[in-house]
Amino acid sequence: MKALITSLAIVVAFASALRAQESSPTPTASEATAAVAEIPSGYEICENEPSHRAVAGLEKSEEHEKTISPDGRFVVLCPVRDEKSEHYSPNLLVRLKPYAVLAKLNKEGVPSNANLELNATWQGNSTVAIWEYHRWGLVDLTIYEIENERVKRVHHVFDEAKKIFERDIRSRLLKKYPKENATAVITSDESKSSPLPDFKFDGRKVLLYLEAANKPNLAPGPTWGAELDAVWNLDTGKFDKVDFYPEEIGFRKPDE
Repeated sequence: MKALITSLAIVVAFASALRAQESSPTPTASEATAAVAEIPSGYEICENEPSHRAVAGLEKSEEHEKTISPDGRFVVLCPVRDEKSEHYSPNLLVRLKPYAVLAKLNKEGVPSNANLELNATWQGNSTVAIWEYHRWGLVDLTIYEIENERVKRVHHVFDEAKKIFERDIRSRLLKKYPKENATAVITSDESKSSPLPDFKFDGRKVLLYLEAANKPNLAPGPTWGAELDAVWNLDTGKFDKVDFYPEEIGFRKPDE
């Protein structure tokens, strides 16, 4: 019975996404069912709608977090959760009806409702930001551009932003405390000091505002922090603007 209810809910969600487009004819129940039926065994539409996690700091009126593209043609798939399994097949960006895999999103798959969350934010019907969230904040942000039903370009925005943070850690924190870890942890939601969103589409640009720390868990020892206010250009595949604001290196005493 639970499996039947889940299947019906997916069909309804898919049909609703299709109906939302005025330019597309309203699909029949059989058409929606046929499209979902093409999803391979072991996968399901990622369940970040309607109870998705919004981009930290983004106004509700600007939220577009949906695993299904606005026109219902493309969708992000998650491996079906299995309590007995520790390893999953990669998440997929696919075209529905006819079914085709456009991209494998990661090496180790993330099922729905996992501690490591995978979310999607669409800009129109052909550009999607796939972002991952874990504990403190963003741990990945990759943008896929689709053209002629193929992935035309992939933008590894998070990787490039993290390089900026970790260069600063190595040049300042590790210079003074060489035994410290060089990993920058992005902090979001309640950890942010600014109301600006982690990221936001602005036409062909992506506005990025990230805060990072080396010890967001407030552990004692040397502390490092920084903020990044940047603009990623989807046409050039690089940052147009990078404003970096490092904090002073500090030291947190036990029980401080």
